[in-house]
Amino acid sequence: MTLVVGMPVSLTGQFQMQGRQALAGLLAWERDANAETPDAFRVLYHDDASDASTVREVTRRLIVGDQIDILIGPYSSVLTSAAAQVAEAHGKLLWNQGGASDDVYRQGYHRIVGILTPARRYLSGLLPLVRQTESSASTVALVRASTGEFPKAVCHGVAETAKELGFRIVLDVEFAASAVDFADVLERLRVAQADVVVVVGRVRNDLALARQLTDSGLSAGAVVAVAAGIQAFQDDLGSLAERFVGPSQWEPEVQHQPDSGPTAEQVVASLKRDGHPTVDYPMAQAYAAGVVVQTCLEEAGSPDGQALRDAAGRLKFSTFYGDFEIDAKTGRQIGRESLLVQWQDGRKVIIWPPDLAQGRLVYPWR
Repeated sequence: MTLVVGMPVSLTGQFQMQGRQALAGLLAWERDANAETPDAFRVLYHDDASDASTVREVTRRLIVGDQIDILIGPYSSVLTSAAAQVAEAHGKLLWNQGGASDDVYRQGYHRIVGILTPARRYLSGLLPLVRQTESSASTVALVRASTGEFPKAVCHGVAETAKELGFRIVLDVEFAASAVDFADVLERLRVAQADVVVVVGRVRNDLALARQLTDSGLSAGAVVAVAAGIQAFQDDLGSLAERFVGPSQWEPEVQHQPDSGPTAEQVVASLKRDGHPTVDYPMAQAYAAGVVVQTCLEEAGSPDGQALRDAAGRLKFSTFYGDFEIDAKTGRQIGRESLLVQWQDGRKVIIWPPDLAQGRLVYPWR
């Protein structure tokens, strides 16, 4: 029996870059899984146009019209929340590979399984690393998009850690998601003179603000942009990307020993066969979702949604993507920690956690 795996995917709109990467990862998994067990899976997808209302329509179409067996979530927190609403209403289990916001796990949903590290823990290692590097560092500026749960969750996590370690939040400022001119933000950063600057917006926000930050001559100890974790950040900014820090859900150099599925080296080779010279974490987490589904199917012995949800709640295992363990009540991923990377001499260097670090944090930024 061939199981149909459905996915709303952003082929157009603001999330199309990450959406296409996620689809590439899932399709590579499909091919590799079917190489082991012919015709085991078939991936079916529809464009969600990076739009919440369209995601709802597409998710409903996949569940009701296409009658898929397995539902993989879209990229982005706002789209994942929309898909989760529909999945819950129709009693379908959603495998969340692309929505890091913690908010989706607070809705009381019983049919969701998280693959990636939640947003509140995206930068959990940042301030411990800064304090380890420069003991006198004591102030933080938070600069975030005003819309969406994800920017709030990331910054809230940083604020929690700041309180624990004795850092002071000297600036907490929002900007419109449509913003292209950040002169006001830059002036407030100059006044704040924070040791650590954290920027959380859409990719286009982060790129524009990073460019203007560099051009402004602002001094800081460490500057973090969530988009700095992807290759597109350096592709767009070139040498201006130097010393920016970003979170990454996964990097190909990290060689986790998997209990289930292929090694990181095998996954990278598979994606490169498809013509992807760089394998970014949106590809990896979608591929990992497929591996997790396979493992839970083996444990459950059935594609029934409740049986799979129960299996996911019981299991603890590792894949090439890292450890998998969910909170059995909410479905939130608790088994893994995000990496921190810094652009150094034109390449991403893992700087956190210590046991996986390839180098040290270069401090100060400017």
